[in-house]
Amino acid sequence: MTVYTLFLYIGIIALALTLTLGLGHAKIKKYAKMQPVLWFFQYFVGSLLIFSGMVKALDPLGTAYKMADYFTLLLPILSFIKPYALPFALVMIVLEIVLGINLILGHGKRWTTSLNLLMMLFFTFLTGYNYLTGYLPEDVGVFDFGKWQAFKETSIRVSDCGCFGDFMKLLPIETFMKDIILTAMSIFIFVKTKDLKFLISSDAKIAKMTWRGILTTVFSIAVTVFCFMNFFFGLPMVDFRPFREGTNLAIARAECSANPPVKNSYFIYKNKETGQEKAVSSKEITQKEFSFLWTEKGADGKLIWEAQKDKTREELISKGCDSKISEMDASKQQVFASHGYALWVVADEIDPSYKGPWKKIKELTDAARKDGVEATAMYHHIHDVNRNGDEKDDMEIFRHDISLAFDFIQSDEKLVKTIIRSSPGLILLYNGTVVKMWHHRQLPSWDYIKMNFVKKPEADFVASVKVSEYKPNTLTHTFKCDVQNVEKGQLSSKSFYFVVLDGNKSLLNQLVVDSTGTGATEETIKLSFANRPDLVSKNAKVSLVPNGFMDTQRNAFQILTITK
Repeated sequence: MTVYTLFLYIGIIALALTLTLGLGHAKIKKYAKMQPVLWFFQYFVGSLLIFSGMVKALDPLGTAYKMADYFTLLLPILSFIKPYALPFALVMIVLEIVLGINLILGHGKRWTTSLNLLMMLFFTFLTGYNYLTGYLPEDVGVFDFGKWQAFKETSIRVSDCGCFGDFMKLLPIETFMKDIILTAMSIFIFVKTKDLKFLISSDAKIAKMTWRGILTTVFSIAVTVFCFMNFFFGLPMVDFRPFREGTNLAIARAECSANPPVKNSYFIYKNKETGQEKAVSSKEITQKEFSFLWTEKGADGKLIWEAQKDKTREELISKGCDSKISEMDASKQQVFASHGYALWVVADEIDPSYKGPWKKIKELTDAARKDGVEATAMYHHIHDVNRNGDEKDDMEIFRHDISLAFDFIQSDEKLVKTIIRSSPGLILLYNGTVVKMWHHRQLPSWDYIKMNFVKKPEADFVASVKVSEYKPNTLTHTFKCDVQNVEKGQLSSKSFYFVVLDGNKSLLNQLVVDSTGTGATEETIKLSFANRPDLVSKNAKVSLVPNGFMDTQRNAFQILTITK
């Protein structure tokens, strides 16, 4: 979905509300010509606020992280607010939804329209300022006009506003234009406050409280509780992040690589004799008609056209994939490269004094290890208890105190926060596919996980093969397998390319003849595979099947066993 289709859907909802709640409950002689327009704006802004707020209420931590970016990257003067980003985000989410509901119901007219306008002005300033940073080199203030540069998308401090969480990401210019439109509507609504359509009279009371006040209070409490359910007591009820359940990390990474951003650069050339400037795009510069820019010479034999490097600008045609999944590179691949089931523990900051969740994780992972399921942990930072500037000793002490028997990989802060909204959190993987996630306050026992989520798939294809080619690289090892005999299933060709993720020692040790990776086994081996339709990428450019292969009909098969 794009912001344009979202506006279309919200517009349809607003029109329906205008015709029912507005015109449907009005006496034609009593409304002015502009009132239906006002009501449409009232319902449009209200509906969009509710939708935007609800998407963020599903992931309050994500909104808090985005606000922290604004406070540190965009407005460093407000960096002192960063520790309070979460309560700020909660207040903003509750305010957004309650204002949207009150706009649609017509409650608290002056308070509602005033707060709504102030909020819109604040965010329009924020997104507008953010967009202008595309003209600013690093460490240059927006009012230092003499140092502005040609616009560069990459110079923008905050690439996504977080207006709709991870449900939909907008370009900075789209965000700014959206806020300008909503601010214009909000100004009109504010000016026409007395003509807003209301459903419940301000005189309607129960005991000494007005129904409007009761409903506003109930909505505020309900939204607050809903927010806490989505980060403090558990994980988001609906997950829009790139690591959500059902995602195969290797395939998602390959899909991201196959969808790079598309940019068009404009190079400015200036004629030294006439002062004329000519802008040429990166697509046009190779065309013969522009060859004069570097061939035309003056009477002195020197080139007339001179490149104005400081005026080179970029235009983003398509933002492509900017998912954090792309950061799961070779250094982290061991997390999801393993064959079969594995546990993945993820934490942002580790406080050695807060051991409760880690003791539960230890109990669970120890029990899983007895069944052959290993765990790996990824974290960003552990508190430097002895303040010696070295976290390694703190990590070793922490692991020793709790007797954690798995490895810890240090990673980027934003990456670990994106993976799971719990610190620590637990993820069950199967051949690199996210099966299930748990918040540390909802950790089950290993017996429960084994009973409900660990399944033994049946083989759909079994064949004896010989490896005729072997190509290793930093991410994958490719084996060309010539089929000698098919025991189960069928294959349309006599050979296939079997891909094993680097870091998958259990498979590579059976296929590679020595630890240096100089060649593959020459023995005839029997391979069994399970058919995995869920591993067929929707992107036709991606044919990767981690620890498996794809046949000519784009059927995905993943390895189960190797027998020599």
